[in-house]
Amino acid sequence: MGSSFRNVGALLLAFLEVALAQTLPPVPADPLELVTGAAQTVQDAQQRAEAIALLNNARALSNVRAQPYDLKTSFSSSGGLASDGNWMLEDIARGRHYRWTAQGPNYSAVNLYPESVQGVLYGNQSSAATPLRLMQVRNAIFFVYPMIGPYASVRTATGLLNGTPQHCVLVVFGAGDRTFTGARNWQESEHCVDAQTGLLTTYSAAPGMYVHYDYSSGIRFHDKMIPTGFTITQAGQAVVEAKTMSVTDPPDAKDPVFSPAGLAELGVGRATNPPMNFRSRIGAGGRWFSPAVNPTSLQVVVLHGNVAADGHLSEVEILASSDASLNQDVLRHAKEWRQMRGPGQPGATLQSQEMILTYEYATSGR
Repeated sequence: MGSSFRNVGALLLAFLEVALAQTLPPVPADPLELVTGAAQTVQDAQQRAEAIALLNNARALSNVRAQPYDLKTSFSSSGGLASDGNWMLEDIARGRHYRWTAQGPNYSAVNLYPESVQGVLYGNQSSAATPLRLMQVRNAIFFVYPMIGPYASVRTATGLLNGTPQHCVLVVFGAGDRTFTGARNWQESEHCVDAQTGLLTTYSAAPGMYVHYDYSSGIRFHDKMIPTGFTITQAGQAVVEAKTMSVTDPPDAKDPVFSPAGLAELGVGRATNPPMNFRSRIGAGGRWFSPAVNPTSLQVVVLHGNVAADGHLSEVEILASSDASLNQDVLRHAKEWRQMRGPGQPGATLQSQEMILTYEYATSGR
């Protein structure tokens, strides 16, 4: 009997999730939002394999990490955050040596994983949170492609970018058996690949934020095509202009650049993690609402921020909103938001993370 009730409850929850998804407003129009018509849900193993292969092939064509490398990147950012300004980055990898450095407004970091002490991070920033714009750019370089597991929803669509056909893949992680219809929805990430070259041209982790990769003077490195640079736009405005300064073979493994001398032992693990998407629902009076609530009006606001090692959110900005009158109220909720991380375990690296918060806002319901 208990099992039957649980099954009925799961079916009801799934039904209500679909109903809520159907009441959501459309995502805002954007010059880089390429899925404006109905996307197609993959129906079988062959179609799912083809969609995943499209992304795997795009990654293989431009993956700088497929061989030892020394990559220098510059970028300028704007938008009102403390981390906005001019930046210089360098990533060097040879064997199990990996070093990355960053210099920007009031920030200078050296991070090193020496081959002699596998897995341990050395650096000069033991406690300061990694700035959001720095994480955002590094994620756009290194952490774009999703690991599509069995519970991810996958849909495909075609689009045009400056008149050039694109093949696009939409992904929702943790979708279970939920299905999605129509154009792109608020939960889907979007990857669009040039139909002719197979290279990734646009990536959107959430509606309102888009990365546009430029290969007009692409750099040929071994058998890879490295983009000249990329632009990140938010709410239709460019907030980052990044340029690949150079990509070359790295120095010898015995070069002093790979020595941890003068650096502190920070712990085991990354200094930053790939971005995370977090979804919340707000009802009347600021209370959380469950899928059992039947809202008569449902709006969406998407926020972007930086989660420090203590779980607190900072550098918060709005990416997209279906109702601008709700923006300030949602920003107030974001000030109270905290990721329950705890103090951390001995020997673990303190980490920062780029966070996307999608608030579904029920203005009324019953």
